Amino acid sequence: MGIKVTAILAVLLLGLVGFVFLYERPRMAEEQREIEVENAFIEVQRHRVARLTLTNEYGHFIAEKRGNEWVLVAPLEVPADWIEFEGMIEIAQIVERGRVVVDEGNYAGTNLADFGLDPPVVEVRFEPASGDPVWLFFGDDIPSKQGCYLTWSGGDKVVLTKKQYRARFNRPLMALRDTRAFSFDPDLVSRAYFQTPGGVYEVVRDGLKWHLVAPIKERADAREILTLLRQLKDERVTSFHKEAVVDPTIYGFDNPDYKVVLHLKDNEVPNTLLLGKRVPNVRQKLWYGRIMSRPQVFIVEELLPVALDITLNRLRYKRVFEFDRRGVDRVRLAYRDSVVNCAKDGDGSWQVVMGDGRVVEGGANVEDLIDRVHNLVVAEFPDQVDKSAADSLNDPVLTVSLWRGEILVQELIIGQANNFWYGKAKTRREVVMLPYSVMSWLQLDRFLGAMQKGA
Repeated sequence: MGIKVTAILAVLLLGLVGFVFLYERPRMAEEQREIEVENAFIEVQRHRVARLTLTNEYGHFIAEKRGNEWVLVAPLEVPADWIEFEGMIEIAQIVERGRVVVDEGNYAGTNLADFGLDPPVVEVRFEPASGDPVWLFFGDDIPSKQGCYLTWSGGDKVVLTKKQYRARFNRPLMALRDTRAFSFDPDLVSRAYFQTPGGVYEVVRDGLKWHLVAPIKERADAREILTLLRQLKDERVTSFHKEAVVDPTIYGFDNPDYKVVLHLKDNEVPNTLLLGKRVPNVRQKLWYGRIMSRPQVFIVEELLPVALDITLNRLRYKRVFEFDRRGVDRVRLAYRDSVVNCAKDGDGSWQVVMGDGRVVEGGANVEDLIDRVHNLVVAEFPDQVDKSAADSLNDPVLTVSLWRGEILVQELIIGQANNFWYGKAKTRREVVMLPYSVMSWLQLDRFLGAMQKGA
């Protein structure tokens, strides 16, 4: 096949693909929506449903809509799973109707028990604040086991439908309950207290920043705190052990392994989570837990305690060498065997004098180095600094000094001991451990290599 023919075929293929994406796919989606509207034989409007009653193989359940929340009121009054109940409303509108088994003319004289519809295997009722309820009855499997029987309010007929729709409403109590161990909005947390086997930590929010107030007072790592809060928000309970606490000491709630207290904006009463004793005589690592504002005792898997096994290092702000970079016009890198001096000329360009005396231009690279000093992240804050680490900073491998005119705005001193890198700075006298890559991160001549070769 010639190149010209191949090119023509390629153009035609691209045109066909474009036609499908631009015209056929939207048309098919519209047709699917029309089919769903046509098959929506019952009208269940989400904003009008005030109460949902469900009777299935697991029992009889009643839930009420209170504001934007769902609450189970029978057989227990407990928070319900919002997604579960909102999903039932959506599914009810798209239940498929298959072959008609009993038509309207014969419906009145039909014994619905023959189809497992009196009483139904699964019954769901959607009740508005005012007006008549809408209901669906799902019956027995058909003989081939490929579907089940269905009737509905106002339908006056029995039809076939897929068993998956019946299964969607055949839910146990555990699936209907809100199983979030600790329900809250992380964006509303203004203060947080964490008691763990490793220590006690307390942080407060200040706009977009967070600050540690215990066990030390300094800036905290906002990203780590928000990550931790989101982990807590998303954890689910394995099961509910008791619906009420009779003796807190049985579960270790008088002296919990883990305790989290969250203060939320515009909420006078804080949210408190307790994880008490380990659940005995089980292979899996499980903990007893409770929320102080609720009576239930629940059981959680190890993921929640693991998330709470935080350290002070994790919570501390890591970019501790930040400084005011505006107007920096001189940079000095002092190695043990050489010195690199960088100075900004009157026209704003940087002149770099290498250790061997060569002069090169490297404006963008010097500006990048300044940013790298500012953004350098601490690897660890050691609890104790041994003598060898402290001595390494008296004979540093590298000292990076940055001036604005005659003012030394930042000076970073880096030493090495026992195969670890240590550092301190003019603005941070505490000795910290630095990443293994710190020297390549701050090595100016790696950025100037190409320019030196060109020279």
